Amino acid sequence: LKIEEKNKSKIVYVSTPEGNKTVQGDAVLLAIGRKPLIENIGLENINVKIEGGKILVNDKMETNVPGVYAVGDVVGKFMLAHTAMQEGIVAAENAMGLNSKIDYKVVPRCVYSFPEAAFIGLTEKKAKETFDSVETALFPFSANGRAETIRESKGVIKIVFDKETKEILGAQIIGLNASELIHEVALAMKIEATTEDLAYMIYAHPTLSEAIKEAALKAEKTPIHL
Repeated sequence: LKIEEKNKSKIVYVSTPEGNKTVQGDAVLLAIGRKPLIENIGLENINVKIEGGKILVNDKMETNVPGVYAVGDVVGKFMLAHTAMQEGIVAAENAMGLNSKIDYKVVPRCVYSFPEAAFIGLTEKKAKETFDSVETALFPFSANGRAETIRESKGVIKIVFDKETKEILGAQIIGLNASELIHEVALAMKIEATTEDLAYMIYAHPTLSEAIKEAALKAEKTPIHL
């Protein structure tokens, strides 16, 4: 709600489900992003289009002005370092005469909390706004052998898929190493693999990755450890 400084201490006023509370500390770390710097750098002199505080670009990261590219937070897509890196690669390749395009369909988003959380593609709600036959499959880490043996069994994997085509539309993972595991689903989506492809691939045992196989098996109506 607000931050105040009193007697060299910082007081943060926050809103919670239980009501408004205050938190006191020596310093406050603001980690909610920064406003893109696009003003007073000459963009208006070459008529680069800006909308809602963002530089407009196409899938080649090129602005409306030929030969002028923009990447990163200033284009207002996924404000993530790994996305900005790929945008930079695409822009550089196009500037050198190649024909590269950015693909925002498969961008992992991770929260480095404990347990971790990671997301890819569409949520169930978003998928149902676009597709007619959306289903989900969940598998808890509590049913995963590796998670049990290392006593890190809190969490779940959720796969969102098209019931008719078996296309993977998205996934959400909460649990140990979620930020690593999400890339398997990301690759599957990138190469247009299906839930069937994941379900019947042989995984090493015991591994956390098996939880993805188990979620896919559930999507195929053939769960083993549930």
